[in-house]
Amino acid sequence: AADQPQEWELINPTGEIEKVAVEPAKRITALEGKTIALRWNGKNNGDLVLDRLAELLAKKYPTAKVVKTYRDMADLNKISATQDESMRIVKTVASVRPDIVIASQAD
Repeated sequence: AADQPQEWELINPTGEIEKVAVEPAKRITALEGKTIALRWNGKNNGDLVLDRLAELLAKKYPTAKVVKTYRDMADLNKISATQDESMRIVKTVASVRPDIVIASQAD
């Protein structure tokens, strides 16, 4: 066996990743008259950050509608553990028809 060269086959255990092109969402240029959904994942103090942000948004953009999903839809205040749960959260937040969603996580 020592006389023969060793042959090795290298295998990448991660496999191949298929890349899919995704168009980014259109960006809004102003907040006046828009619906702004605020989303919290339940981590410590994220709700406090969003409360303060809601105050600042209301002051600067009085014609904007700020929806505090973390207050109105408390069952969304968590980190989703599954794709199904993520989709449920997304669909529920989308049900308020926001122009933009601002999410907070904090510790």
